[in-house]
Amino acid sequence: MAIDFINNCSIISQYCVFCDLPTRTSAQLCKGCFADLPWLTKQCFRCALPLPYSSRDQLCRSCLHTSPSFYQTTALFRYQFPIDLLMPKIKQQQQRYHFKWLAQCIAKNLDPQQMLTQALIPVPIAKSKLLRKGYNQAAQLAFELSRQLQIKLDTTTVTKNRNTQAQAELGASARKNNLRGAFDINKHNYRHLTIIDDVMTTGATANEIARALLNSGVEQVDVWIIARTVL
Repeated sequence: MAIDFINNCSIISQYCVFCDLPTRTSAQLCKGCFADLPWLTKQCFRCALPLPYSSRDQLCRSCLHTSPSFYQTTALFRYQFPIDLLMPKIKQQQQRYHFKWLAQCIAKNLDPQQMLTQALIPVPIAKSKLLRKGYNQAAQLAFELSRQLQIKLDTTTVTKNRNTQAQAELGASARKNNLRGAFDINKHNYRHLTIIDDVMTTGATANEIARALLNSGVEQVDVWIIARTVL
């Protein structure tokens, strides 16, 4: 497992970010807490919404009614304790070292078809916001995945053309309107791409980017995320 790899690479005693017990991992995560994380094992093939049953190509009711523009989503966790505490720390305290073990876990959950993607596209943020924050967490995760999987990282094909209101502040319908036309697609020759983000709530952001990519000639768009919110 990824945690074993982390343990073998570290000789410095640290403290687990969740339980404060000593741990010898560069991720500052003990084996017990790693095992107890809210792993998402039963999910909708299309949008990764948690389901009460497990089937390789099972779709949730929403995706059966209206299929999103992306083809498949891979998510590690339900967005609940303690992941809902970890993600804000990564964003607000810039604890970027977590992206290494998170990327390792995502990589272990991919199937051969997903590995055929031609490039990883991190969800972009507007230039003004990037200057204010200093970094884009989706881009950092995409960088780690690119390095580990030897898949091209592309931060120029999809760009965000304006600042938008934070999605977390909006309802489901407002999220769609908030992002409409917010992403520009530059010239490319891709047929299969993967969007990288940290958390998916309604899927509005990924869907808007995927829609724009499909309109530009891409044939398949997948999504890889750390966590999926339970609606």
